[in-house]
Amino acid sequence: MKSVYNKYIPLIVIVLVGFTVYANSLRGQFIWDDEKIVKDNIYIRDFSYLSKIFTTHMTAGAGGREVFYRPVQTFTYLLDYSLWKLNVVGYHLTNTLLHIAVALTLYWLMVLLFGDRILSFLTSIFFVIHPIHTEAVAYISGRADSLAALFMLLCFIFYIKYLDKKSTLVYILMLSSSVCALFSRESTLVLPALLLLYHYTSKKKLVPYPFFSLVGTSLIYILLRVTLLKHLLFHGQVQGTLIQRIPGFFVALTNYLKLLILPSPLHMEYGNSLFSLADPRAIIGVLILVCGLSYIYKVRKKNAFVFFAGAWFFINLSLHSNLYPVGAYMAEHWLYLASIGFFLIVSKYLSSCYRKENFRFATTIVIIILVCIYGTLTIAQNKYWREPRSFYERTLRYAPQSERMYNNLGFSYRAIGRYQDALSSYKKAIELNPKYATAYTNLGLAYYDLGNYQEAVSSYKKALELSPSDARTYNNLAVAYHKLGRNEEAIMACNKALEINPNFVDTYNNLALLYYLNGRYKKAIPIFEKAIKLNPYFAQAYYNLGNVYRAVGDDREAITLYKRAIEIDPNYTKVHRNLAVTYFNIQEYDLAIKHCDRAVELGYKVSPKLLGMLEPHRRD
Repeated sequence: MKSVYNKYIPLIVIVLVGFTVYANSLRGQFIWDDEKIVKDNIYIRDFSYLSKIFTTHMTAGAGGREVFYRPVQTFTYLLDYSLWKLNVVGYHLTNTLLHIAVALTLYWLMVLLFGDRILSFLTSIFFVIHPIHTEAVAYISGRADSLAALFMLLCFIFYIKYLDKKSTLVYILMLSSSVCALFSRESTLVLPALLLLYHYTSKKKLVPYPFFSLVGTSLIYILLRVTLLKHLLFHGQVQGTLIQRIPGFFVALTNYLKLLILPSPLHMEYGNSLFSLADPRAIIGVLILVCGLSYIYKVRKKNAFVFFAGAWFFINLSLHSNLYPVGAYMAEHWLYLASIGFFLIVSKYLSSCYRKENFRFATTIVIIILVCIYGTLTIAQNKYWREPRSFYERTLRYAPQSERMYNNLGFSYRAIGRYQDALSSYKKAIELNPKYATAYTNLGLAYYDLGNYQEAVSSYKKALELSPSDARTYNNLAVAYHKLGRNEEAIMACNKALEINPNFVDTYNNLALLYYLNGRYKKAIPIFEKAIKLNPYFAQAYYNLGNVYRAVGDDREAITLYKRAIEIDPNYTKVHRNLAVTYFNIQEYDLAIKHCDRAVELGYKVSPKLLGMLEPHRRD
């Protein structure tokens, strides 16, 4: 009984430590890609979109243009939304649970590989607590790393289990885990190489059937990506040639080792810089690579453990070397799986010292100190991911030449009404990169917010010169044209946006609004209905369509549509106001008073002059 109890103590400690260091991350807001991957993504709002999730890129449901194909990650957001809608705490909780699950699975795998519970426990504790992983845990969109790691480690475990006991169930679990890993993140293509490493170090004979089943799964995935899903491959701006990018990997290697030992400062956005081989960090990186590979090769027979841990580190970093362009020379979350090799070596040394009677107390103190330091740093780093504006401002201290950070900082300023600051941020982004089309589009939005519609149009047109196939910019151009009274040009811009993206829900709403505001009700109705069909949770479209029916005298249908809008968004002030007006017109005064009171409660100022007027609602 005591042995069973002791068996579960490490697992309980891993769980408790994991929750302790990431508890304060639960209060974080949606940041950066969270907006388009989660908050604005209609595909996560209903299981009817499941086929879309597995056939489009991650931000297709928000009208984005990302190329990442990670359907399992998006599917987890669908599950999240079904549980807590857009309550951000739930998404952070899922991230924390996934990270802890990875640590527990890592413990299971290490016990299987080495049969050493102390080594396995220390490796898992360092993994769950190390601040280098905050980017993968405290950042909701960073979930791909923990999902990929979880399924890859499970696949590894089921592979080993299948070698010992040829079970059909275990084989199915192995293949399923492999597919889920690949559909979570592309970097799990390294799994066959890790399995070969396992066979080499364990001296276990390679059994063709399970191994080549996994190789076949990877090949099918690659074939799928370069054929049916080739449009989802990286098409971003490639910085430099292959030869020019190589020194960046050596610089990254130096930084990675430094951050694993001394994890400060940690931040997002290292950029896509090019480096010279004469850079001291590149020289150190070359030495780390050459000496590291030479050493582990030299001890491969005498010390299989060191060979395994070292090779694990380098193999998992190989797909992030930027030899195939990935848009950055380094990123902290790329260490999520690779760091296990580093933690294994540290844990091996500490567990060996712990087993020596004379060093046990001192080793215990060292372990406690490391856990306290790393845990404190993780708790502090979680605050970095808490609020968008401070996140971007702090990141710019470390990446002052990042046009993306200035662009995103401008976006966060707009969200809190600091439009002049947003304008300055977008202009700085353009100064750093005059060909940054997105910054011109956002600059147009800032001008729009300030009421300078002509400058907004000019900015949108500049953005379209740089990126002529951007449907969102055409949509925003249409809104600015409308404000200038150029409605026919606005309609043309909407149609151009829909020509580029026939599923652009916001543009259907805006196009229908243009027809409605010009009294062309019959043309507006089917377009609003199209928007609702594409997004059944589009409260604004229900509201605007209700206004159309109210305008043509169908108050009952208008009320039905208004009520649907309120079901989706109970605090939609203008809907309550228009419901009050409509109920008043059909002499249902109690309901009119009820919704009028609710509108006032939500901050709407009702005056007799406004009674009977209906207000449209556009969407940028």
